[in-house]
Amino acid sequence: MNFKRLALEISSNQFNENFDIKKIIDKELKNSFIKKEYHQDFSDKIIQITNMIKKQKTVESFLRAYYRIYNKNINVDGRGSSIIIEITKKCPKKCIHCYSKFSNTKKEMSDETLFKIIDYSKKNFKHIYITGGEPTLDSRIFTISKKYPDIIFFVFTNGSTITESYAKKLSKYGNLIPMISIDGKNAKEHNYLRGNGSYKEVKNAISNFKKFNIPWGFISLVTEKNIKSVFDENHIKKMVNKGAFIARFLEYMPVGPNPISDLILSGESYFQMEKRKKEIMTSGIIYMQETIQTRCKGLLFFTVNGDVKNCFCFHYSKYNILNGDICNIINNVKKEWDSYNWKGECPLYSDPYGFKNFMEGIGWKNLSTTEEKYLTDPKIYNKMKDNYKNFLKHNKKTKIQSNTNN
Repeated sequence: MNFKRLALEISSNQFNENFDIKKIIDKELKNSFIKKEYHQDFSDKIIQITNMIKKQKTVESFLRAYYRIYNKNINVDGRGSSIIIEITKKCPKKCIHCYSKFSNTKKEMSDETLFKIIDYSKKNFKHIYITGGEPTLDSRIFTISKKYPDIIFFVFTNGSTITESYAKKLSKYGNLIPMISIDGKNAKEHNYLRGNGSYKEVKNAISNFKKFNIPWGFISLVTEKNIKSVFDENHIKKMVNKGAFIARFLEYMPVGPNPISDLILSGESYFQMEKRKKEIMTSGIIYMQETIQTRCKGLLFFTVNGDVKNCFCFHYSKYNILNGDICNIINNVKKEWDSYNWKGECPLYSDPYGFKNFMEGIGWKNLSTTEEKYLTDPKIYNKMKDNYKNFLKHNKKTKIQSNTNN
């Protein structure tokens, strides 16, 4: 498949009513190595993407990525379809909800660890999330973009580094998708979590994305205080009009030694969060991946040291990818994570203290450099547990959660 030519043809004719994208893609698929049973899914996915993205380089990158995905029969979906790599600990921010600021290090992941993870992921996962710290401070994101043109890298950023010159450089790479943190629809709400001046930096970054025609997404932390704001329909439409095509919403986890109890989602708010996510996915106002599961299987997170976590909020690990076969390690991580009995989807909201004790009992070690009160303070973990019980009662009546494991 000639990805560059096909992307050019699609991009050049996106506003041509007589242009049949499906017909063009189907013609290419006939001469490809992708199994016929996957042709329809491949075609549907590319049509969905080209309806959201107009930039030729990005269309070409998604064509390459999905060709790899279907050619290698990578059938995992939802949360388990991607991994997270903590490429660096460097970050200019001290966000109040961030655990990483307590590590007192600016360490970067070694090249050996980084490439070992990506080489494995290329054969087993659809996409890769790059996080930190602030990953845009690590120039290797451009190195891996060139080295792995058939992988889409979603790069989490607080926006502080996205200058005009940086955006210009970023625009040359179609498989680097910035995911900017937006934690409120105004400066007061966003700066409460990120610090004074942070919202201005976000607005500047978005302006630079637009200037260089960079498709981007946003990720919002959902708290008891900002839930109405981040899910506001007009706010989301405003982001779409500014160029956002993908969004993610993550519930607040009171990590670190100084959690803010008032930000923990109540049972009703947790219910409203899941309800709004479903509504957004159904409406199609912006692309959102289905991540709701009847029981969370976790999301693989590789620390700068190569330790394997199964949730970015649960700072425990038993395995390091430099000390064994990565395939066996990941299988063990998934199996052990799923061996505890909790109610509902999330073990950390459902039973944080019990889950911690169980994982410690089978050899998982605490990686945190500071106390994690949501795992040790009864006032915190009981509040989470009680609120989650209330959520489950709400959810039982309406069945928001997916009936399948993604």
